[in-house]
Amino acid sequence: MQWEVVIGLEVHAQLLTRSKIFSGASTRFGAEPNTQACPVDLGLPGTLPVLNRQAVEHAIRFGLAIGAQVAPVSIFARKNYFYPDLPKGYQISQYEQPVVLGGTLDIAIPAEKAGDPPRIRTINLTRAHLEEDAGKSLHEDFAGMSGIDLNRAGTPLLEIVSEPELRSAAEAVAYARALHGLVTWLGICDGNMQEGSFRVDANVSVRPLGQKEFGTRAEIKNLNSFRFLERAIQFEVRRQIELIEDGGRVVQEARLYDPDADETRSMRTKEDADDYRYFPEPDLPPLVIDPAQIEAVRNDMPELPSTKRARYQGELALSQADALTLTSSLASAQFFEAALAALP
Repeated sequence: MQWEVVIGLEVHAQLLTRSKIFSGASTRFGAEPNTQACPVDLGLPGTLPVLNRQAVEHAIRFGLAIGAQVAPVSIFARKNYFYPDLPKGYQISQYEQPVVLGGTLDIAIPAEKAGDPPRIRTINLTRAHLEEDAGKSLHEDFAGMSGIDLNRAGTPLLEIVSEPELRSAAEAVAYARALHGLVTWLGICDGNMQEGSFRVDANVSVRPLGQKEFGTRAEIKNLNSFRFLERAIQFEVRRQIELIEDGGRVVQEARLYDPDADETRSMRTKEDADDYRYFPEPDLPPLVIDPAQIEAVRNDMPELPSTKRARYQGELALSQADALTLTSSLASAQFFEAALAALP
């Protein structure tokens, strides 16, 4: 039997702000554990969240860059679940009414044959929404126990969700690279994957070729490198196909990728939206974005990578491959244009 792979990615991009999304606590990386978690981040009695304006402007910036609808009104919600590193017992996120709806992203998939140009695909995005990060559980150097560092709790995130349109590990990596390049180009995220500033969850399923209905998906959590993303998907695809062909059944669950063993392992049964008991956040009013604020952000936007690529190919007669290379990062494009300007 021939199989088709179906992949959708959820990317958590940590927004570049000096303070957290609902408090004035610092977002500086590398501080001593539990020194940057204030009463608001911990949800202590008598505290109230106040939304970070710059985080909202970063979300608008991203929405404009992908040609999405920036919602004039969006709602924050409480997402209820219980982990040791979630101090409030809930996460403030957005659910039914996110700040960014739709949009597209062009990705460059490397050619299978050397010398051929990359294949360009346009991937549709479902949404992007603002939320706060949880803390971090530490499992090393604690003599069989775990430590909890809440410095990251309340750090602003933009969760970016793609449609399930990716059909291979290579396409998933190309999408993640394109998204990473865009958020760093826009200056809304530093993209440091080693520090957790850009993390990917991959929803993977398989189905018989030609079948319209999706198969049961597994979500591989917190992938923090492009290489791990590719290897995790490749393993998961093999696992699901072999399981089904042996008469088994894929269950909906969250899995983690172990790079040492090069395998995914079950973490827990995957929750559905109902399990989180979403309801509107009572301590925050609806987020209302004025058209003038959107226009102010639009006027401050840099030339986008796609626009710059088209200009390089049209005005400078560069090949598609060269234009892609030169616009892989803002620093590369700026260096190239500075070199051009210096020519006699």
